[in-house]
Amino acid sequence: MEGMILELGYALDTFYFLMCTALVMWMAAGFAMLEAGLVRSKNTVEILNKNVLLYGIACTAYLFVGYNIMYPGSPISSVIPGIDFLLGAENTVEDVTLGGEDAPYYSNMADFIFQAVFAAATMSIVSGAVAERMRLWPFLVFAIFMVSVIYPVSGYWKWGGGFLDELGFQDFAGSIVVHAAGASAALAAVILVGARKGKYGPKGEVRAIPGANLPMATLGMFILWMGWFGFNGGSELKIANVEEANAVAMIFVNTNAAAAAGAVVAALFARFLFGKTDITMTINGALAGLVSITLSR
Repeated sequence: MEGMILELGYALDTFYFLMCTALVMWMAAGFAMLEAGLVRSKNTVEILNKNVLLYGIACTAYLFVGYNIMYPGSPISSVIPGIDFLLGAENTVEDVTLGGEDAPYYSNMADFIFQAVFAAATMSIVSGAVAERMRLWPFLVFAIFMVSVIYPVSGYWKWGGGFLDELGFQDFAGSIVVHAAGASAALAAVILVGARKGKYGPKGEVRAIPGANLPMATLGMFILWMGWFGFNGGSELKIANVEEANAVAMIFVNTNAAAAAGAVVAALFARFLFGKTDITMTINGALAGLVSITLSR
């Protein structure tokens, strides 16, 4: 009887993990719509192509090497992880039912695919920052290095048991591991490639570059908002008991509240500063709220 209960919990937690993975994967569509909607129409096709290839490269690179750097079997030190390739063996029934307190409570493969879509989301942050600034293939080459090495090493420092984890550093769903890593890479790229052509006049005056399709950008924001329930909710890693189920429900409430508050505050801020309620500010306010809430439950 106990073995059946353990197997049922394992199946439920794995299923929940996979459904959250699907929600986070759906965020790739949100990033594509948001980015394509906020650039000039002449660049739309390249932006969409970049987002499709970004996702494919990120998942492939993370499969071959990135996952095993973030979660090394034999780390070299708390700062430098080890390296391995591809994935290990799947859990067996004996692992689940006979493993005692150390028994896995969800599939190894579910853990990998959840982390893979996180890696793709990290690279999407860089993609948005360099939109209309960087050519397609140099960006994709950088994506290989970002997802194979840079992001996995920073993830190892916290989630893989590295020195940040040893120091007691807290990061629930990637406010630092995902967003700070992506933002740091984006900042470095922006400094190197410079501003978008046409952004500044000959005397340094700022020229507004309105997005070509604001309905598409707004749709992208709502897709990201929805996907964030998987991003944050899945980071609880478990749902198959009353305490964890309540925790997941609370995470959903907090995630929604943060995005809603961010949108409202940004709209009010824009109204106060510019005398009008700007949709791009409202969109970015909602996204800022979602990023902020990933730090904790």
